[in-house]
Amino acid sequence: MRPYRRLLAALAALSTAEIVLRIAAPFAMALVVDHALGTTPLAGWVARGFGALGLSTERGDLLVALGLAGFGLQLLHELVVMWHGRLGVRVGQGMIRDVREQLFAHMQAWSLRHHGAMPAGDAVQRLEADTRCVDQIVMRGVFPVVFSFLTLAFMFAVLVTIDVTLAFVSLAVVPPMYIWLRYYTRRMRPHADHARSTDSRLSTRLFEAMTAIRLIKSHAREAHEQERFSDLAGDNARAWIGVGHQGTVFSIGTAALTIAGSTLVLLLGGRAVLTGGISLGTLLLVLAYLGYVYGPLSAIANTTGTMQQALASARRVRAAFDIVAETHGAEGALAADAMRGEVRFDGVSFSYGDGHRVLDEVSFSARPGEMIALVGPSGAGKTTLASLLVRFYDATEGRITIDGVHIEQFQLRSLRQKIALVLQDSIVASGTVADNIRYGRLDATDLQVEDAARAANAHDFIKHLPQGYETELGEGATRLSGGQRQRLSIARAFLKDAPILILDEPTSALDTIAELQVVDAIKRLWAGRTTFVVAHRLSTVRHADRILVMDRGRIVAQGTHEALLETSPLYRQLALQLVDPHLPQPTAHRVEGFLDRRGA
Repeated sequence: MRPYRRLLAALAALSTAEIVLRIAAPFAMALVVDHALGTTPLAGWVARGFGALGLSTERGDLLVALGLAGFGLQLLHELVVMWHGRLGVRVGQGMIRDVREQLFAHMQAWSLRHHGAMPAGDAVQRLEADTRCVDQIVMRGVFPVVFSFLTLAFMFAVLVTIDVTLAFVSLAVVPPMYIWLRYYTRRMRPHADHARSTDSRLSTRLFEAMTAIRLIKSHAREAHEQERFSDLAGDNARAWIGVGHQGTVFSIGTAALTIAGSTLVLLLGGRAVLTGGISLGTLLLVLAYLGYVYGPLSAIANTTGTMQQALASARRVRAAFDIVAETHGAEGALAADAMRGEVRFDGVSFSYGDGHRVLDEVSFSARPGEMIALVGPSGAGKTTLASLLVRFYDATEGRITIDGVHIEQFQLRSLRQKIALVLQDSIVASGTVADNIRYGRLDATDLQVEDAARAANAHDFIKHLPQGYETELGEGATRLSGGQRQRLSIARAFLKDAPILILDEPTSALDTIAELQVVDAIKRLWAGRTTFVVAHRLSTVRHADRILVMDRGRIVAQGTHEALLETSPLYRQLALQLVDPHLPQPTAHRVEGFLDRRGA
């Protein structure tokens, strides 16, 4: 709110001007009825005012003058309303933008554990739709309610000066209106919460369907997905129909109370006109002000449904902000500037929170520039081990050090800038080819981008794209093959030039030709870097300085490729699968014979 104090002050000033003009405008109508059309003489101070302005008080001239005055006041009122609306939109949209920026920054700071717990569609719903609540609450809720109460106070004060009895009769609906408001606010809250939750589920289903469209089409499951989406869409429609039903019932009750109040004032005021207690113009003035009194009351009531929906969204946004972000390092955390890349795991254990240890007392060390391969059955903990090094998760027990410093003592951003990561599923964002490579170092020149692409064996295919490095890649870069996307990821790692490199199954999804091109680039990439390779292919494992064999979260053997073939039965089984994962589980002598024939 602080950046908008001046704009909010301007809104308050415009609101005050709007109230004053609302008070002034009906006076012209009352004067016309009583003095221009009627026979009641003008009050002395009004007549003197007309004389000072050089205006005639003849009935015909008075009618024209008062008509023009009323027109001018109404026009000025509409101009103030227009300025008020424009400024309100500017403030509201600015607040939405600020909340979105803050929430996006906070979501990026969530740990992967929290990202995994919240579906991406739900997160997008909170970021895109629920953040609009700040505009609804402040600009369409709090501000109008405050304005309505101020209008009510001003109008009541004016009504008291006209007729005390009618003024208090006009407020007779306030107590029942308050009771009605309290009652239905409680009834509408669960409906609004449920409707917002169905919005989130619908967005999640849509997001999942669009990201899995290849799977859906390959299995011809369009009808099945349509049925799932239709069920959720139906639930969503029914939820919002329920909210709308509650809102209409509430509005009918509010309208009934205001109509009853207006009727009561008309009856009592009409009797006063008949008995000569007040003039007809005064009654019309009271009725006009009554509209301004009941208008704010109706506005307060009618914003209740919108406010409940906005508050439901606000609770979802607040819950997202309540998720604890990653700690970027305590005060005095170290910058990982001159990092050599000596990595040590000392008794490291990790579990995802269910008590089951994914890693169990893992200990090893890697020298600067050493290439370590991690092999093991699926679920052995290989990828988890690599994730702990880059602090996607923090170890539950033990210590991980780099150059003798506990990794939690480094500034998180600085640590990650010193570790390059190439994943099995290469991530290519929308934007140009050059933009994707430059993501490794945002200040890189075009020449540096091209050098990185050449090192990654990507330059040749890039120059044959329609616009070369300026070719736009859509989401997922579907125009590129898997090997081409992987080489862009490797080029990004080259450009980052980090002393520690993590390769998480970088060739497992590629065909033989693409694998050879990627492996050739990877060999250049890991040169001089401390490298960890989670591997399913012999082409990368056999070049490792040391291989760690993992099973059930433990390191059960380590050594070179040749040594492990002699000493580790599990590695002998894995080695044959690394050559051809479709072959049956072999005996030890069949593995050795097969590898001999393959030139192992």
